[in-house]
Amino acid sequence: MKLVKLDQAARRLGCHVETLRLHIRTGRLRAVRGPHGAYYLDADDLAAYPRPRRGWPPPEKFSEEELERSWALVEGVLPKARAWRDRELALVDELHANPELNRRLYRLASAQRLLRLGLTFGQIAGELGITSRHARRLSAASLFLALRRELVRRDKAQERADEQAERRTRQAPGRWRRWPPRRAT
Repeated sequence: MKLVKLDQAARRLGCHVETLRLHIRTGRLRAVRGPHGAYYLDADDLAAYPRPRRGWPPPEKFSEEELERSWALVEGVLPKARAWRDRELALVDELHANPELNRRLYRLASAQRLLRLGLTFGQIAGELGITSRHARRLSAASLFLALRRELVRRDKAQERADEQAERRTRQAPGRWRRWPPRRAT
C-alpha cells in the first residue's frame, strides 16, 4: 500500500486540498492521519476516485419508510453470539420505541444504522440533530460495547433492587432499627 499526501492527491485530481478534506470528513474518501495530523490517501483508492466536481455527488434522498426500515440494519452490526444477542436486539427495539430512555445509546444506534444505509455524515447529523463531527465520531464508536455496557448496568441495578427488597422483607414490619442505637442517659 503506497500512501500519497493530500496536497499531491489534490494536484493529481486537479482540485483544491480543502475539497479532498471535505470529502474525507463526509465519508466519501478514506484517509489515514500521519504522525503530525496530515492526511494520507492510498494510491489505489486515489486512482479509482473520480475527479471531484462542484456539488458532486448529490446526497441521496431517503424516504421515511426507508429510514424506518433501516432499524433492521442494526442487527448486522451485532455479533452472532446467541447468549446476549436477543437481549441486545430487545434493547435496540426498546430504544427505537422510546429514544428518551437513553439518548446517547439511541444516537449511537441511529448513526450506525444510517451509515449502513448510505447516508453521509451531514445527512446523519441533520436527521439526529447533532453536528457532522459528532456523527463521524459516533460512526467510529462500538455499538456492540455500548449495548453490552447498558445491559450489564441494568443487571447490576436489578440486583441492587432485589437485595434491597429482600432486606425490607427480612426486617419486621413496624420495627425500625436505628443505627447507632440510642444511649440510655
